[in-house]
Amino acid sequence: MIMLITALLISGGAGAVLVSEWSDAVRVVQVNERAASDKGQVSVELAGDPAMVPYNSTSDTITLFLLNTGEHNLDTTDYQVLVDGSPPTSTTESVLPSGTDWNPGDLLRVVLTNTAWTFSDGEDVSIYFVGASETIRGHTHTVTVNAEVRLNAFP
Repeated sequence: MIMLITALLISGGAGAVLVSEWSDAVRVVQVNERAASDKGQVSVELAGDPAMVPYNSTSDTITLFLLNTGEHNLDTTDYQVLVDGSPPTSTTESVLPSGTDWNPGDLLRVVLTNTAWTFSDGEDVSIYFVGASETIRGHTHTVTVNAEVRLNAFP
């Protein structure tokens, strides 16, 4: 009888531990599923005509317009742009039309500057943009754009 009671107590304790661990595992899976779902709702695209990207040959600036096509806000400062694989020496950005938050449907105007650029009118360059979302349920997601564009040079 003592052996039976001992066995029941041990198995009951083990069952409680297993149920607790299973509950924790289910919570982790749910958090990961929500993060994956949120990742699918974060995106950005190059806006405008890729064959007419403004390039000011006097100030050596390229102006890009990026559209937030997702369902969540994107970070306006945590991004990197490469032009033909090289970063610009400086960047400035502004959000259109709000001026502050890069909300879904808003444009981010990014002006890239590099005095070493010697592009000419009609030249094709490769643009790579990588940015980040604002924190969504404790997670930050990346967004990327990779495009071949043609520069429309003007003085």
